[in-house]
Amino acid sequence: MRLLPGTLRGRLVAAYAIGLAVVVGVVLVAGYLALAAQLRAAASGELSVRLDDVSAAVEAGDVRPVERDPYAQVISGDTVSARSAATPTTPVLSVEEQAVARRGLTFERHSAGLRGTALLAGRRLPDGRLLVVGTSLATVDDAARRVLIGLAVLGPALVLVLTLAVRRLVGGALAPVAAMTSQARELSTRRLPEPPGADEIATLARTLNEMLDRIDAANQRERAFLDDAAHELRTPIAVLRAELELGVAEEDPRAARRALTAALVEADRLGRLATDLLVIARSRAGALELDRAPTDATSVVREAASRVARVHGLVVEVTGPEVVADVDAVRLEQVVSNLVGNAAQADARRVRIAVAQRTRGALEITVDDDGPGFPEQLLPVVFDRFSGTPGGAGLGLAIVATVARAHGGTAIASNDSALGGARLRVSFG
Repeated sequence: MRLLPGTLRGRLVAAYAIGLAVVVGVVLVAGYLALAAQLRAAASGELSVRLDDVSAAVEAGDVRPVERDPYAQVISGDTVSARSAATPTTPVLSVEEQAVARRGLTFERHSAGLRGTALLAGRRLPDGRLLVVGTSLATVDDAARRVLIGLAVLGPALVLVLTLAVRRLVGGALAPVAAMTSQARELSTRRLPEPPGADEIATLARTLNEMLDRIDAANQRERAFLDDAAHELRTPIAVLRAELELGVAEEDPRAARRALTAALVEADRLGRLATDLLVIARSRAGALELDRAPTDATSVVREAASRVARVHGLVVEVTGPEVVADVDAVRLEQVVSNLVGNAAQADARRVRIAVAQRTRGALEITVDDDGPGFPEQLLPVVFDRFSGTPGGAGLGLAIVATVARAHGGTAIASNDSALGGARLRVSFG
C-alpha cells in the first residue's frame, strides 16, 4: 500500500508536515515541562520565604505568625503546639516524615486542609520542635493544565496553517513544471514558459528550451535534407525513365543503343546518389566507420577513375608513384568516383589525377579538369550538402569532404587547375 503521495508536491508537503509536527510537538512538550517546572519552583520559593519568616518569629517566642499563616504547624512527635486555622489538630507529618523534614527535605502529597496536591516543608527549631508550612499546588496544576490544553489546540492548528502555506508556496513554485509537463505531452518543439529568476526551475526551463531549440534545428535540417534528396532523386529517375522509354520505342538499333547508354549514365548517377545519401546519413548519425588497412592507393585510384571514365566518356590520366597508405579502400574508391563524376557533370572532357605521399605516409590526391571551374561565389560552400554545384546533385563533394575528415584529412577546392578548370585537393591523414 502506498503511504506517500504520488506527486512531488504531495511528497514535499507531507515530509514538511511530518517534520513540522515532530518539531512543534517536541518544542511544545519541552515548553510545557519547563513552564510546569517554573511554576512549581515559584511555589517552592514562596513556601521557603514563608518558612523563613515564621521560623524567625517562633524562635523569638512569638507564635502568632503560625496562627496567621495560611497553613503552618509547630509539632513535636504526636503533639501540635501551634497551628493555623486551616491545619488539622493532629500533625500533618508522621514521626518518620518529621525526621526526614528535619533534614530540609520537602513532601509533595495530599494533606488535610489543602486542595489537591500539597507541598510541605519543615525546619527544626532551636528547642527541638519542627515547624511545618504548606501550600496547595492545585493552582499551579490548573495553570499547567490550561497551558497544556492550549498547546494541544495551538500545536495542530499551527502545523495545519503552516502546512497549507507551504503547500501553496510549493504549488506556486512547481506551477511552471506543470505547465512544461502539459506542453511536453503535446510532443511539440514549442518553447516552454520560462519563469523569472535564476532558481532551479528557471534553469530547468531554459535548459529544456535550449534542448528544444537544438531538436527543432535538427528537425529543420532533416526536413531540408529530405526535401533536397527527393528533389535530386526526381531528376535522374525522370531522365532514366525517358531514356528507357525512348530506347524501347526506337526501331533503329543505333538510336536505341544511344538511349540505353544514356540510361546507363543516369543509372550510374542514381546509384552514386543513393550511396552518397547513405554515407551522409551514417556520418550524421556518427556511424561512419572506416576499415583502414595498408592499401595500394595508386591502384585503387586508377581503377576507380577508369571505371567512371568509361561510363562518362572522359579522358582520365593518373600520375604519381605507387603509394601504399593506411586508408579505407572502399571509401577511397568512393572519393575518386565522386571527384571524377563531378568533373564529368561539369562538362569536363579531360581529367588529370595526381597521387602523392606526404609526410608521415599521408595520402594526397589532386584532381584537375578542363571544365568551366566553380563559380567564385560557390567556392566557399562547394563541399556543403546540396550546395548547387554546376551539373551536380550537391552530394558528391560533400561525401568527399566527409570521408576526408573521417580519415583525419581535408578537402580543398579552387579554380587554379593546370588544365584550365577546377582543382580539388584531398588529403587523408
